[in-house]
Amino acid sequence: MDTAVGRLVREEMVRARDEFSAGTKRTLAERAAHFCSNPHCLKLTAGPHSDPEMSLRTGHAAHIHAASTNGPRYDRAQAPEQRKHISNGLWLCRECGDVVDKDTSPHDPDLLRRWKIDHEALIAEVRTRGYAESLKLLQTRRQAPQLAKDIVAEFEDHRALWQTFDAEFPDRVRQSLDRLRYRLVDLRKGLPQGTELDHLLLSMTKTILSFFVQVERMDLAALRCDGFDPNWMHFRDALATLRKSIGLQLFGLCNSYGVVPTGELAGIMPQFASPD
Repeated sequence: MDTAVGRLVREEMVRARDEFSAGTKRTLAERAAHFCSNPHCLKLTAGPHSDPEMSLRTGHAAHIHAASTNGPRYDRAQAPEQRKHISNGLWLCRECGDVVDKDTSPHDPDLLRRWKIDHEALIAEVRTRGYAESLKLLQTRRQAPQLAKDIVAEFEDHRALWQTFDAEFPDRVRQSLDRLRYRLVDLRKGLPQGTELDHLLLSMTKTILSFFVQVERMDLAALRCDGFDPNWMHFRDALATLRKSIGLQLFGLCNSYGVVPTGELAGIMPQFASPD
C-alpha cells in the first residue's frame, strides 16, 4: 500500500474512534480515586514526579465496549454517544488495560462493569464518615503504637488475605475471616468509642461483613477453584475486593504508627504503578 494512502487510512481510523472527552476521563479517574479498578490490582495511578513541580499519571480511561470497529468488545448496536459516555468506561492502570484488551475471552463487558461498580462502591465506603474518621490516622503519630502492632499481627495470622486464589478453600476462608471479625470486635472493647482506632476497627469489621453478604448464597463447603464456574469467579473477585479494601486501611495504619508488615501482608497494600 502506498505510504500516503496508508497514512490517510490510519488517520481516518483515529478519527473514527469514539474517544472519551477530557472531562469524562478526569471523572472516571476521580471516581476510582486514581486506583486501578481491577479487584486483583493494587496500583495507584497518580503520584509524585522526581521534579517537585510535576506529577505522574500512569492510568487511563478504558472502554468497556471498544471505541472503534477493530477494538475489543466492540458493540455495533451502540451509538457513538454511547461509546463516549462515562457508563462505557472504567479506570485501569496501563498494565491491566493492556491485559483486558489483549485477552478478551475472560474479560467480557459484564465482568468489567462489575469491576467498576465494586471498585466505586469500595471508594464510596472509604469516604463514609466512619472510614473517613479512621483516615485521621494519617495525620496522627504514635497515639497507640502497641495496639496498632496488635492489629497488624492479627491480620498477619490470617493467610486468607494473601494466599493465592487457586490454593484457597472457600469454607476455610469463611472460617478464618469469621475468627478475624470476632477478634476485631474484641480489640474494640478496650477503646473509647469514637476514637480513630475505634473507627478503623469498625470499618474493617464492616468490610468483612460486606464480603459475607456477597457470598452468602454460595455453598462454600463444596466450592473449588474452577475458572469456568461463575460462583468461583464471583467468590474470587469478592475476596480480591476485600483484600484491596483491607490493604488500603492497613496502609494508613502502618504509615501512621510506623508498623512494618510482613512481606505477605505488605503484598495487599497499595503500590504505585511505574510509568511506561
